[in-house]
Amino acid sequence: MLLNEKQQRILEIIDAGNTTGEGIASAIGSSMQMIRYYLDTLSEDGYLKVAKVYDNATREFQVVRAYLTDKGKATIVKIPSPVVVAPVDEMGLIIEALDRIAPIVEQLPSDRAEVASVYLEDLQNEVKVAYRRKPQRIRAYFLALVGTALPVIQQTDQAEVFIETVRFLSGQFNVTIKLPENVS
Repeated sequence: MLLNEKQQRILEIIDAGNTTGEGIASAIGSSMQMIRYYLDTLSEDGYLKVAKVYDNATREFQVVRAYLTDKGKATIVKIPSPVVVAPVDEMGLIIEALDRIAPIVEQLPSDRAEVASVYLEDLQNEVKVAYRRKPQRIRAYFLALVGTALPVIQQTDQAEVFIETVRFLSGQFNVTIKLPENVS
């Protein structure tokens, strides 16, 4: 069977990690009814397997997970991206900024460092994986990180770097934070 453009796109979306019905529908910009139809067709033709649960409230089967079969994986055309030497994009600057504050977070008192490190790791993971980026989660992790580190940051010798980096990130994430003006 020759796949149409939408079917091919659905397989690519599942391969990228969107495995729930809602995730697939959101990524492709289609209704759940249409996605269920395509998933059923692709499943019948052996391109994927679909796990469903019956929802009594809606009286419909909800797609819990969709998995590519070997046949489905084989149909995905992966075009190698060309190596381009270009200036670091905005996301690259954000990732660099997060990497810059990681050693500063480790210098915090141990109880704060442990919690702040978890928030920082969650924030880094959220930013680095494009299909997972959710602005509300990014803001939540960022605020949790800053709220944990800021009260004790002046106990480190890197307070100025941390605050300037947080100032940059708050602009990137569109989050208003009251930061100390002078750090000494």
